[in-house]
Amino acid sequence: MLIDAGLSATELLRRMALAGLDPLSLDGLVVTHEHRDHTCGVGVLARKLGLKLFAPEGVAGEISRVYGQNALRGLKIHEFLPGEVFEAGALEFSSFPTSHDAHASVGFCVRDGEKSLGFATDLGIAPSAVAECLCGCDIIYLEANHDEDMLASGPYPSFLKRRIFSDVGHLSNAGAGELLSRIIHKDLSTVVLAHLSEVNNKPSLAYDAAMAALDAAGAGRDVTLLVARQDRPGRVVKV
Repeated sequence: MLIDAGLSATELLRRMALAGLDPLSLDGLVVTHEHRDHTCGVGVLARKLGLKLFAPEGVAGEISRVYGQNALRGLKIHEFLPGEVFEAGALEFSSFPTSHDAHASVGFCVRDGEKSLGFATDLGIAPSAVAECLCGCDIIYLEANHDEDMLASGPYPSFLKRRIFSDVGHLSNAGAGELLSRIIHKDLSTVVLAHLSEVNNKPSLAYDAAMAALDAAGAGRDVTLLVARQDRPGRVVKV
């Protein structure tokens, strides 16, 4: 399963090839919300590969509104409510709502019967309900969008800074570290920091904030910490 398609279909296929992944092995495409950086390749990729689309209720309509009424033409679409559990391929997706300024925005705990992956990006805040959904996952893919000082002093206009800092914006490095401190457990094997701003963050800053949280919990040597980059595919993590 592929979660989100925020690049063109051509670029997604190129990056999958670089990572040694076979796109024909995909059973479907799951989206978290309708924003362009998560959906711009959805329609073309799903049609090219014959993938079923899984989306929060109303999000398919928002995608069609943004990209045109034919954007999802001919696709099989399964809509679900935030908080709903559904099956996609051989996997079970437990969705949970995230605080973000979208029509509907969700994260997931994905299970195959033995292992689990927590997926949480586009979080303005991370309340206890989100932590409860992620706690117990073997691998966690977590937003670390910005360094607060870089965002505050950076080039973005004031209205955009307010949006990112808000409760429906994005999770900072410090916020990601704080959330990690609440969900670390003995079976956690890997954390991948994701959705880093290229303007308001640096991979080293995100890494240091998360590692500080892991070290404080005594897990720094036990958990593999990775940082996903926007410009190239990252390391393949096997569950």
